[in-house]
Amino acid sequence: MPVRAFVAFCLPGLLFAADPALKISVYATAGGIQAHLVAPESFQAAVRAMRGLGVSRVILEGRRGDEFVPPERLKELRTRLAAEGFDTMGGIATVPGKTFGVRQQGALGWLNWEARATRDGVADFFRTNAEIFDELVVDDFYCTMDTSPESDAARGGRDWGQYRRDLLTGLIQPMIVGPAREVNPGVRMVIKFPQWYDRFHLFGYDPERMRGLFDLVWVGTEVRNPKTRRMGFVQPTQGYMNYRWLTSVAGAKVEAAWFDHIECTAQNFVDQAWQSVLAGARELVLFNLIDVVNGHPGHALFRQQLPDMRVAARRLQGKPVQGVAYYKPLGSDPGDNGYLMDYLGMLGVPVVPVSTYPSQSPAVILGVQAMHDPHLLDKVRAHLKTGARVAMTASLMQKVPPPAGVTRLDLRTFSEQDYREAGEWLLPPKELPWLDMPRKEADRLRKSLGVQLSAPTRIAYYRFGPDDVFYSFRDDNTALSMEGMTVLVPAHGMVWLEPKAKRGGKRD
Repeated sequence: MPVRAFVAFCLPGLLFAADPALKISVYATAGGIQAHLVAPESFQAAVRAMRGLGVSRVILEGRRGDEFVPPERLKELRTRLAAEGFDTMGGIATVPGKTFGVRQQGALGWLNWEARATRDGVADFFRTNAEIFDELVVDDFYCTMDTSPESDAARGGRDWGQYRRDLLTGLIQPMIVGPAREVNPGVRMVIKFPQWYDRFHLFGYDPERMRGLFDLVWVGTEVRNPKTRRMGFVQPTQGYMNYRWLTSVAGAKVEAAWFDHIECTAQNFVDQAWQSVLAGARELVLFNLIDVVNGHPGHALFRQQLPDMRVAARRLQGKPVQGVAYYKPLGSDPGDNGYLMDYLGMLGVPVVPVSTYPSQSPAVILGVQAMHDPHLLDKVRAHLKTGARVAMTASLMQKVPPPAGVTRLDLRTFSEQDYREAGEWLLPPKELPWLDMPRKEADRLRKSLGVQLSAPTRIAYYRFGPDDVFYSFRDDNTALSMEGMTVLVPAHGMVWLEPKAKRGGKRD
């Protein structure tokens, strides 16, 4: 069923009201609050802009470095927004300022978490803001690459990644959760992870341990424009992969997807929303209020397609995600297979990111990440005996001896050297020619993984229970074929096939 047919199933007025299947929220930075929510006229303009995008909740950020909103003003805004029908919660971006925290010694503008001023400032924020809000979110700067003598001495014999994960995990209770619950025992705490999942382990993010210390998890799906250098050459499927992988770690605690307007065309903006919905998000958080008020080319397209997204969100509920598993253990380094999942998704492989070995999956891809599992080869041998298809990248095969029956994948993306040469720390450091792969070559790759689909690149494929879904990142209408059936996918459109539609013939 094409996505344009979804509109018929939507209830009148649903765009402008809270919808349990898919809520819309907006994050108001401390600077955005001062610019758009203080003066009465600008406040009403912001209300109109938010209603126009279906927003039902506003996250009010109390601090972003030196940008600060006093508690009295936050209380006032909470009351004013409630009168307009908006729910509210609080938030913080843990970044340094001249009067807040201590800046790290390193390339990026993050904090030195060994510094007493940093810890005291963050604890004071949570103690103060938990008196105002029953939910608080930590924006995706809860990380560090500090190499100061203070941090170097504290890490002892640990490598930098292990030290940073231990440090930031160990600070959550005494610095964040504890101070907040001193004043509000029922406050719910939310951590938002950024989108750079294959680099988490280097800079302090530890999803396994952190999920147990927070009530909810939000996921960054802000992939932006894949053609821009400033924000990394990120494939539009990365948000989906990040959300699904973190869901495999944190389960039902994963609630919302968070994306922004930065460097986005109208289509980039909506692609982020759709990948978030298809990943299973129950809430979309738009960053940030300034862009919502000022307007963006993607807003009109978002308004047009939001009813369809809500129908899709309902259709996903209760359906298992199926396809070819990609095994990324917790804390694993990608070697030169960084963000490989994203590219496989752009090549039409129905990737299912997982954090534990997928022994029940009929097919699995193993990149260099998998060697983090000390029992990998035992699991692979047992899996092969079930008749499963196991594929290893050539890079992994160079590091571990592949058992007989394993399929070889000659796929390389980015190594640590690529990052150093590009001066990039977090996101894909350069463009790859994969998306220019001829259709026949893409078909052969899919066939080697047991995927019976003929399609060009830039067609993403998802399997939800018995349903097949195709999303196009292409500028042209595309005919693909599977199981003896031709499926027409419109440019930048989606086709959702239910079992009754798979009996043969032509579909569009």
